[in-house]
Amino acid sequence: MRAREFLREEAKLPPEQADPMNHVFVLPGVSSSDPYQIYRLGVAMARARSDAGTDNITDNIPAWSASAAFGEDAVVAGFNDSVEPIIDQALSMAGLPAKKVQISSPNSLEPAFVNHTSPITAFAGYPR
Repeated sequence: MRAREFLREEAKLPPEQADPMNHVFVLPGVSSSDPYQIYRLGVAMARARSDAGTDNITDNIPAWSASAAFGEDAVVAGFNDSVEPIIDQALSMAGLPAKKVQISSPNSLEPAFVNHTSPITAFAGYPR
């Protein structure tokens, strides 16, 4: 038996395979070998009913973006500014033509809504 006798590239499944399946779709153009693209599609599907207004959720829903802040780019988070020259040196050593883009503030800043007063009252032997 030759491979062409049992390997067929048909657009439809035979009835014995397709009939038991319910609501199965192929998405041409969406690569199943691209995990990030599949992840973003999953996130979009989870949100789709809210954006269409069919789930009756009216709470504060942030705006949707088709791409994430990080995308498929590598992300490096350092404890202080000493990581910048290390990234530059590593990119040079690896021969990567990448550049680094700082997407955060250079200093760690707490948002305004953070409570700066402890809800725990002081007790004897523990000065505040």
